[in-house]
Amino acid sequence: MRKGSCMKRTNLTFGIVLAAFLLSASAGFCADVKPQQGGAAAGVKAGEKGNGKAVTAVPAKKGAVEVEDTLATFKVPLFSPLFSNMPVASIEDETITLDELNNTLASIHSSAAEGMSAGKKDFMSVLNRLINSRLIPMEAENMGLGDLPKIKKAIEDFKSESIKDELKQQQILDLKPDDSTVDRYYKDIVKEWKIKSVRFDKDADAKELLKSVQSGGNFDELTDKLIADKKVQGSKDAEFIKPKDLLPQVAAFLSKAKIGDVSPVIQVGPAFTVLKLEDIRYPSGNKDAMAEAGQHALELKQLKTLNDYNEALTKKYVKINQKLLKKLDFEAKKPGIAKLAKDKRVIATIKGDKAITVADLVENLKASFFHGIDEAIRQKKVNAQKLPVLQNMLYYKVYPMEADRLGIAKTDSYKNKVRNFKHSILFGAFIEKVVAPDVKMTDDDVKAYYTEHVGDYSYPEMMLIKSIVFVKKADAESAIDKLRKGTEFEWLKANADGLAPKDSPGIQTFPDNLMVTRSFSEKIQEAVAGAKSGDVRFYETPDGYFYALLVKEVVPAKPQPLEEVKKAIEKKLFNIKLNKAVEDWGTKLRNAYKVRIYVTELGK
Repeated sequence: MRKGSCMKRTNLTFGIVLAAFLLSASAGFCADVKPQQGGAAAGVKAGEKGNGKAVTAVPAKKGAVEVEDTLATFKVPLFSPLFSNMPVASIEDETITLDELNNTLASIHSSAAEGMSAGKKDFMSVLNRLINSRLIPMEAENMGLGDLPKIKKAIEDFKSESIKDELKQQQILDLKPDDSTVDRYYKDIVKEWKIKSVRFDKDADAKELLKSVQSGGNFDELTDKLIADKKVQGSKDAEFIKPKDLLPQVAAFLSKAKIGDVSPVIQVGPAFTVLKLEDIRYPSGNKDAMAEAGQHALELKQLKTLNDYNEALTKKYVKINQKLLKKLDFEAKKPGIAKLAKDKRVIATIKGDKAITVADLVENLKASFFHGIDEAIRQKKVNAQKLPVLQNMLYYKVYPMEADRLGIAKTDSYKNKVRNFKHSILFGAFIEKVVAPDVKMTDDDVKAYYTEHVGDYSYPEMMLIKSIVFVKKADAESAIDKLRKGTEFEWLKANADGLAPKDSPGIQTFPDNLMVTRSFSEKIQEAVAGAKSGDVRFYETPDGYFYALLVKEVVPAKPQPLEEVKKAIEKKLFNIKLNKAVEDWGTKLRNAYKVRIYVTELGK
């Protein structure tokens, strides 16, 4: 295997490889498959030896594409569940269903891969990719790639995890959230507090108000007088505010307060606030909040159901030595973790499986601490984990037993998951071992691609812009005229008529440094389009302000040097060539396998 190959990645890599192929012909297959300058990398090809055994391509079969003499044409609703399992194509004895085609088209539509539109024009190219995604794993299997130890282990590990997942899904499949829980979550999401608050510049003044209230004074009357005398900032009218719009220290008080409660003095920046909770409301009709609340409530119900199920399975298959488990102290100096790691006393007996010993538990505890168990012992973290780790060990044993009893491995759902994973991992192995080594790329290829796409590899235009803001359009136009005639900018900014106050809300400020032009708003970009250093432009905001813009400096866009972008181009170009090579392999394999396509048009 080549260094850095897909085979050295996690199992997930293979699924990503296949998904990338299905969704976009220009997408990369695997980030770890590296471009080859000149000759091909070492790898297993048809007819060569790999992993100790000869692997050969399947010879072409006669009648690879059969033509039926008698045909029946159907008009089938694309999204109807009645026809979801109808074959749209077949490869040997495997079929591609309408549901699979539909799901792939939907994925392309949602990701806008290659700028494709879903359905009508592109369904055949998508179907061809689906066919190739089956042909390549078939060829990989016939070459013996499925017998590679890493491939076999990945498939077995996936089976083990999937069978447990299937069993879990059966427990939560038809669960519905409790209405009371949904209501509680909904209220938490939409809750609004009606508060009246005043802000003081001095802590002592705020405490004086609080003292008066605690002595029996009326909060509203006291604060209304302070507001009228302009001794505090605030409003006589209370307002409803959402928790997320409040500072944490304010929300912390309100979350525990009752209607009518007055807060202690709360520091807010340099100021000091005292507030009163007047009311709480829960606005109805918020569909997004209701959906979020329903999801939270469902997840809570699912978690509780699975916890109960785990406990039931443990009681059914396991007997735990609670006395021994409670006695075990993995943090004590005696007997010490080293001795406990050899302790063969049984903690749990399991029907039909090997018992779990103290040594087994120590081994799993060690694996659960990233920085090592010695550090965890020093920090007194190990004992707290002994029960969760043991429970996890038990679940890995009892779940397969229960799944076997229920025949989970015979269900279509489980079989389809395993089949799809096997396809994806074999697809990835074939790409890595057969296709990628033959993908060659030269410096001339890189240079040609750079020349053709130089616009994609350029430094962006940058500008340094200074502004003077006016209340009236005429004053802004007058200032622009003066600047163009040579009036000094800073002098005009300080002395022009009709300047907008500096603290006016909504005024656009410009940083005193170069900025990428496209980082400005669309309207500002329009105002300064094509400007050169020293140019003055007019700009009007939706808020009714008028700007004289001085383009102080312009750094034009320019291509990046080839050496700076060479690696990025190599990666992109390699992926393009790799995609093309995969499609070419798909075409070749159609002559070796029986392929039938049953759908001729879509969307009419």
